[in-house]
Amino acid sequence: MRRIVITLAVLLLSSLACTLTLDDVKPTPIPPTFTPPPSQTAVAQQASPTPSPSVQPSSTPRPTVTATPTLTPSLTPLPSSTPFQQVGLIYDQYGSLEVNSQLANGLTRPYLSFIYVDDQADRLPEGTPAPEVVMEVVYIVPPDGGNRIPVVELPATTENSIFWSPTGDYLAYLLRPGPGEDPTTGGLYILNVRLGITIRMFDLDTLQPRGIPGHQPVWKPDGTQLAITLPTAYETDIFLLAPDGSSFNNVTNSPAYDFWPAWSPDGRYLAFVSDRDTCPTWLPGQPNTCDRPDATPPTSGKLYLLDTQTGQVQKVNDIQLNSPPHWINDRYIVVTSGILDPLAGSSDIWVYDIEAGSSWQLTPNDDALYTGAAWNDDATQVLYQRAADVTSIVMADRVGTVTNSTDEYNFPRFGLTADWSPKGDYVAVGGHNGQCPFGLMVYTKDFQLVSSPSVSVLGCDPLYSPTGNYLAFTGISSAPGQDGRVDIYLSNPSGVGLRSVTSTLRGPVQMLGWVGPLPN
Repeated sequence: MRRIVITLAVLLLSSLACTLTLDDVKPTPIPPTFTPPPSQTAVAQQASPTPSPSVQPSSTPRPTVTATPTLTPSLTPLPSSTPFQQVGLIYDQYGSLEVNSQLANGLTRPYLSFIYVDDQADRLPEGTPAPEVVMEVVYIVPPDGGNRIPVVELPATTENSIFWSPTGDYLAYLLRPGPGEDPTTGGLYILNVRLGITIRMFDLDTLQPRGIPGHQPVWKPDGTQLAITLPTAYETDIFLLAPDGSSFNNVTNSPAYDFWPAWSPDGRYLAFVSDRDTCPTWLPGQPNTCDRPDATPPTSGKLYLLDTQTGQVQKVNDIQLNSPPHWINDRYIVVTSGILDPLAGSSDIWVYDIEAGSSWQLTPNDDALYTGAAWNDDATQVLYQRAADVTSIVMADRVGTVTNSTDEYNFPRFGLTADWSPKGDYVAVGGHNGQCPFGLMVYTKDFQLVSSPSVSVLGCDPLYSPTGNYLAFTGISSAPGQDGRVDIYLSNPSGVGLRSVTSTLRGPVQMLGWVGPLPN
C-alpha cells in the first residue's frame, strides 16, 4: 500500500510541475474609464494556474491491490480572480501647451473658471470640411468685472474631467483621444500652469476603478498633493502624488479595498471608506480572503481616518457607508447614503464628530429620499431636500431638529443643489446638472426668501466665492428668442444684480468652480 501511495504522489507532483510550465495567464485588459485608479507599488501578479481537480491515473499501471482512494478537493487550490496588470507612475508624454502669459506669475485671488466648446462646424463656409478635433477652452474670469482670460485649449473629449489645484498653479485633466487623435496618448495629465509644461502621469488603459463609482482625483487644500484611488493587483489603495512627480506613495497599503478619499480642510487628515473590516484581504491563498473568480468589488464599507503626518489609520465607527464622505469643517464629516444610486428610493444623512468620537443620523427613518445637503461653515445649520409623497426644502440644526421647511418648490429627484455663503448669512438654492425648474433662490439663515426667483433665467448649481462677495451659477434663459441658452452668471451674495460672463460666446459652456488663493 505504501508503495502505491508513493507512486501516485510522485505522479501528482509530476503533473503539477508540467502544469506550472504553461504560459502565464495574461491579465484581463482594463477598459478606459472616467475615473483614474492606478498603483505604483502594486506589482502585477499573474494568476496562479488552476490545477485539474483530480489526477487521472490512466498512464499508471493499474495496481493489483486495493485501489487508492480518490484525492480530496482540499489538495486543489481554489481558483482566484485574475490580477490586474501593474499600474505605476509612467511620467511620459512630456510636452508644452500654450498657456496665457497672464498666468506666468500665478493667481493672487479667486477667479471663476469654466469651459467653452467652440464647435465651428455650423459657422464654416459651405463646402469647408469640419475640423477633425474639436477643442474646448478653459477660461478664468475675475468676478469684479474684468475680462475673461483664456487659459489653455484641450481636446473637447476631455469634457469636464478637469481638476484645478486650489491655488491655480496646476491643472489635472483626463485626456480621452477622439477620432483622428493618437489613441496611445490618453491618460491623466498634470499641467504646470505657470510654465505651460504638461506631463502624463498615468496611461488611460491602466486606469480602472474596478467598478466602484464616485472616483475622481482630490487635491490637498494647499495644492501640493493629489489623492487618488488606484487598483493594485487584487484591490484598490489610496495614493498621494506630488504634481511635479517628485513623490508617489501608497498611503493606505492594505490588502483590502480603500476608496473615496476626502481631505480635511486643514490638509492633515484623509477620510476614506474601506471594506477591511469585513474583507481583511483580497489576496488569493490568504486566510479569510474574499478573492474568488466571481467576486465583485465592494460598493460600501466603514469610515476610516488617515493622519498624513503620522501615517496612523483609525476606524471612525461601525456604520456601513455606500457614499463618499465630505468634510463640513475640520471637526465634522457628513455622508448621505444612497446618493450614487439614481434609482434609490430612500436615503439618510449621517454626521460624524471626529473630536468627540460620536456620530448620529440627522434624518428620520421614514423611507424618504434626503439629498442636496448643504452646511454652513460652523456646522450649526443644514439645508436639504426631502422627497416623498411631497417634496420639501428643509432647514435643520446640527442634530436634525427641523427649524423651517417649504413645499412650494418641487425639484426633481437628486435635482437640488445648495451652497452657503462663507459668513453663513445666506444660502443659495438651485437645480442641478441641467435640471433647472426655477430661478435662483437665496434664503437668509432664518429661512427668509430674499427675492422671488427669476422667471427669465432659471438657476442651477450655485456656488459662492471663497471671499463670500460673489455668487456664481449656471443659468438657462427662458426669454423669447433665447429660450434654452446656457450661460454662466455672477451676482452679489443675495442673488441680486445678475450679469452673464459668457453672453458673447457662441458655444456650450460649463462651470468648473472657483480657483485661486484668498487675497492676503
